[in-house]
Amino acid sequence: MFGGRIVRFMLGGIVVSVCSLSFSYFNIGIGAEYTGNSGCKCHMGKGCYEGEEYKERLHSNTWEKRLKGTPDAENPDCLKCHATAYGEKIAEAGKKYLPNVQCEACHGAGSEYKKLKENYEGKGKDAFKELLKKDPLTARKVQYDAGLIVAGINGPATVKEQCLKCHWEKKDDKNKCPKTDKVMDYKDTFKKDDHRDNDEVDDVIKKMSPDDKKKWAALLPKDEILNSPLKPKKKE
Repeated sequence: MFGGRIVRFMLGGIVVSVCSLSFSYFNIGIGAEYTGNSGCKCHMGKGCYEGEEYKERLHSNTWEKRLKGTPDAENPDCLKCHATAYGEKIAEAGKKYLPNVQCEACHGAGSEYKKLKENYEGKGKDAFKELLKKDPLTARKVQYDAGLIVAGINGPATVKEQCLKCHWEKKDDKNKCPKTDKVMDYKDTFKKDDHRDNDEVDDVIKKMSPDDKKKWAALLPKDEILNSPLKPKKKE
């Protein structure tokens, strides 16, 4: 639930793209770079949200569908919500931004927490998998320490707060895009595009004592919507 698959992609005409500046600055401060979805190998396989469901969501084509071939294709005001990492540090040389709303739009620059998966403490590609198996909470903590951002846990206080950086709930919202009146029904959108899943950390949390919950409070969800039941998985 609390890995790279927490709710970050919400349907709507204008979509979430950049995480709050405070968290972007943290990533930049540790030398993190945006790698793009191509760098998210751990979540791009068959059966994963990013590998299958994401392609069906509006976030996967927000630049191509809304900006490509238009005068706004390089408009900073548009790119901040229809693209990812505009004005940030990108691993691929020469890139000004990453098209569409990619994973890092809400989870922050991924180069540093990607390295953990590849070679944790210099022990090779399987070292992080072993840590996740033996000590899921520490595994998650080192990801957060490396810059992983999750709304409702260590990022924006709530998932809704994350979404409202580029969405709005009222037609007269002062921050709305002047080119559309489409509003976001947050609760309905969350239900439609909830891409949480159950993982090792969730299983441990279920068995936590009150003292353990205090000890690991930084890893636990503060947004109650993250404690709501998971939606049923699609039948194969």
